[in-house]
Amino acid sequence: FITFADRRDLRQEAWEAWTKRGELSPDRDNVSIAQKILKLRQSQAKFHGYKTFAEYQTVDRMAKTPENVMELLENVWERAKESANREREALEEYVSSTGEELEGGIEAWDWRYYAEKVRIAKYDFDESLLKPYLSLESMTDALFSVSGNLFGLQYKERPDIVTYHPDVKVYEVREALEDGSDKLRAVFLHDNFARPFKSSGAWM
Repeated sequence: FITFADRRDLRQEAWEAWTKRGELSPDRDNVSIAQKILKLRQSQAKFHGYKTFAEYQTVDRMAKTPENVMELLENVWERAKESANREREALEEYVSSTGEELEGGIEAWDWRYYAEKVRIAKYDFDESLLKPYLSLESMTDALFSVSGNLFGLQYKERPDIVTYHPDVKVYEVREALEDGSDKLRAVFLHDNFARPFKSSGAWM
């Protein structure tokens, strides 16, 4: 909505409603839950002999220490700020070229709207024209095709397997062998749609 809505007041209303959704009702106040989680994590870390949960969480990961994590984040943050500032300048230049005057300058609810305008003006690229080619079916076919070309994998749908939700499709992932046969390597659960209590993200 905030990418295509021309009314700035509505973009602001939508943005603020989304970013403050946890403040809309006392029933959604989860501060006490967050505090309990933090205390439990600290207890868990001490139980395993670590001073902090950060130390406990990173010791067997690539980072090894919280300090290494912070060093990486600070490095990325500085580079991300530089990139964001360059994009902001491009958005401000576009706004100036149209003769518009935005009270307070570019705000969070303006960013996607004017970024889309800049893309169309600078690259003659309209995101809405690309979307019909990015259907779930098309992207699934592309995924299977690429992994097939790179790794010799084949996907066989198994509608006979009962899953934990009707939206989920099951595929056997089979690897083609040199003798012309194939071997079962994995089972792929294709679970694409959001629903209550489902964690967001993408895994395969």
